[in-house]
Amino acid sequence: MAGFGRAKKFWDTTREVSVKQILRDAQKPFSIAIVGTPEKRAELLHHLFPNISDEDVIPERSLVKAFDSTSAEVGFPTDAGPDYLIIDAGGGRSLALLDAPVYSMDEMGGWERVSERILDERPDLALSLARRFPGLRPAVSQRIIKDTGLANAEFAMLNALPGVIPIVAPLLPAAAIGDIFMLTKNQAMMLYKLAAIHDLPLDLRSRSRDMAPLLGNAFGWRAIARELIGMVPGGFGLVARGAIAYAGTVALGKALLRFYETGQQPTRAVFKELYAEAQQGAKEVARGILKSIQERARRPVKAIESAEQEAESAGGPHGR
Repeated sequence: MAGFGRAKKFWDTTREVSVKQILRDAQKPFSIAIVGTPEKRAELLHHLFPNISDEDVIPERSLVKAFDSTSAEVGFPTDAGPDYLIIDAGGGRSLALLDAPVYSMDEMGGWERVSERILDERPDLALSLARRFPGLRPAVSQRIIKDTGLANAEFAMLNALPGVIPIVAPLLPAAAIGDIFMLTKNQAMMLYKLAAIHDLPLDLRSRSRDMAPLLGNAFGWRAIARELIGMVPGGFGLVARGAIAYAGTVALGKALLRFYETGQQPTRAVFKELYAEAQQGAKEVARGILKSIQERARRPVKAIESAEQEAESAGGPHGR
């Protein structure tokens, strides 16, 4: 199942080509309610809006509605459905039956676990939630960067795989072969997503300054990857190529994130530092991806072998 999930994320990431879709996702409407005692609700609001005073947190502006509990007697909506996000900050749970999921701070062990659960269960709302709630931006940013890094690592490895193991070429989708711009495109989508959740404009003119280091970085890492593939044979070359694509993409994502958080362009020295950090564990990530690729490549072979065995069994003594 883990291999299937990784494969789905890879194809979901590499198929994205529309900045308009990213904008739509970042503006996707949702309903959210926080319930609990006033003190507990105030603590939760500070998780959603770090470094903002109580006077500045306006529910109408933030799409947050506050209630003492989930009981209809205190005005909680009786028509709250599955698209309504309810966070129990503490002391606000009632015995009322609800169609909407309730994320309890007490039951789940605090804000960090609650936020992770929400993002796991509602990835379709991740960009919109992070754009409206600064407290969710770090977690959503890390997911965007990691998913893009994994997708680029897998693409870099798949793109080289037919040359290393020609027999597997027919098993690979055509979209995974030969597109030299794919890594850059994925990184561009990462850039736009990070900009979107920081509530920045997504037009090309506004983001053109961010694009320059992106383009230089992407083709630079591909050149290094090609050199390593030439020096290291077989599966080890695939791991090296994947590790470089992963580390380069993650480093770029973290550099962009730092820029959007501080407004200061990262220097070459900062980028080298971020790349060195991303390299730690990158080969292990690439080995995991290679294992997943190998398992997926074996599935058609196993299916054929199983069918042949069934045919032989049907044609045996009891089938004649």
